[in-house]
Amino acid sequence: MTRSCEEIKTRCKTIMNDKRVIELVKTSSSPTAAFDMIMDKTGNEEKAKAGRWLAILRRDYLDEYVKLV
Repeated sequence: MTRSCEEIKTRCKTIMNDKRVIELVKTSSSPTAAFDMIMDKTGNEEKAKAGRWLAILRRDYLDEYVKLV
C-alpha cells in the first residue's frame, strides 16, 4: 500500500525539530535501519517510528524530503 506524501509528512512531523534524529535518518540506508539506529541512540519508540516515516518519505518522495529537511 502506498501512502500519500501528506500522510507520511504528518507521521514524521514530531521529530522535525530534533536534529540528532534527522541526522540519523540521513545516514541510514533504509527505513528499517533508521528505526533501529534511532531506537539504539534514543530508546524512544515514538521517535524511532517517526524517523522510519521520514526515511520512507526520502525513499518514496525524495523531492519532498529534500524540501522538508
